[in-house]
Amino acid sequence: MKLLSHIKSLYSKYSRLLPWASLIWGIGSSFWLTRDYDKANRLGFFTLAFFLLIIIMSTWYSYITKISLQSHNKLTKIHINIHKQKDLLEFVGLTATQYFIQYIFMFCLPFLYFKQEWIWLFFLSFFVGMTLWDPFWVRLFKIQIFRLFLRLISSCMAFGFLYAVLFPKFIDYYYVWFTVVCFFVIFPWNSFVINRKIKIQEIAASFILTIIIAIHSFIPSEYQFPVISIWVENSNYSIEKPSSNSYELIKGNIRTRKEFLKTINSGKQICAISPIIAPSGFYSRIYHEWYVDDILIDRITLPNISGSDIKEKHNTYSCKKYFLNMKQAKKITTKIYLKNGIYVGKQFLIISD
Repeated sequence: MKLLSHIKSLYSKYSRLLPWASLIWGIGSSFWLTRDYDKANRLGFFTLAFFLLIIIMSTWYSYITKISLQSHNKLTKIHINIHKQKDLLEFVGLTATQYFIQYIFMFCLPFLYFKQEWIWLFFLSFFVGMTLWDPFWVRLFKIQIFRLFLRLISSCMAFGFLYAVLFPKFIDYYYVWFTVVCFFVIFPWNSFVINRKIKIQEIAASFILTIIIAIHSFIPSEYQFPVISIWVENSNYSIEKPSSNSYELIKGNIRTRKEFLKTINSGKQICAISPIIAPSGFYSRIYHEWYVDDILIDRITLPNISGSDIKEKHNTYSCKKYFLNMKQAKKITTKIYLKNGIYVGKQFLIISD
């Protein structure tokens, strides 16, 4: 207990500096953190540790509330000592939980940037911002639905990276297992840990998130939570395919309408080149969907690709010679999918006047 008292005195002395230290650490870690496929095991360990910690902390809040309501005479010596040190124990638990959640977010967020998933990136960046300032984090963490939502979001991010790395041969079942993991994560496990009745707030929070997960399963794969460990990098459009003698990259993926029509009328092809980065053991057929101003005009099946230990960029490409209604078109879009309709990314060719 002397050690706990000493730690508590240090905490009281430097408590005002801790929020700033946490903020600097959280922002700094986003720059010096190493992110690659080799760190999958570490990310998995941190995610498991976070999941266990957040269940322990939820159980802790229920336990402290329970013993606080009991008469002092009915409490055992160990219960009394725990209650005396509850602020310090809560601080240790919150700090550890905060560290693990920040690691998960800071590791995974850049992959959303690589995939150009701007909606998910903005939403999750806003969410991770809530964990950087200690006073705000402590208040939010005591809210039941926030803890449950935190469990769900962090598990989605970690699963989005880990699944293709650890189980690349089963990538077709990604969204099946994604849904299973989501339902597992939002289950009120802490109620079973301390063997108590589930509160109405927990039921309501789990019900709301269950509805969100169910809706997520039916939206187009382009807007579902992505497989963040597979992405398209440095995509381009070209005139003719890369192996052709008349191959020419279209600079900036912008073409004037006059130049575009001249190219098509001369019998040349427009090709979408989509270098895909995938983990070792990955193997899947690729599909290109071609759109003119959001109208689907063709779906092309491409050869299978295999992942590589050296993060090889697979020069997957498809070409088209015939386009309709290009006199008013503003852009050409090519969307890239895996075999089971799993969205990988998209690229644009702007048609300027």
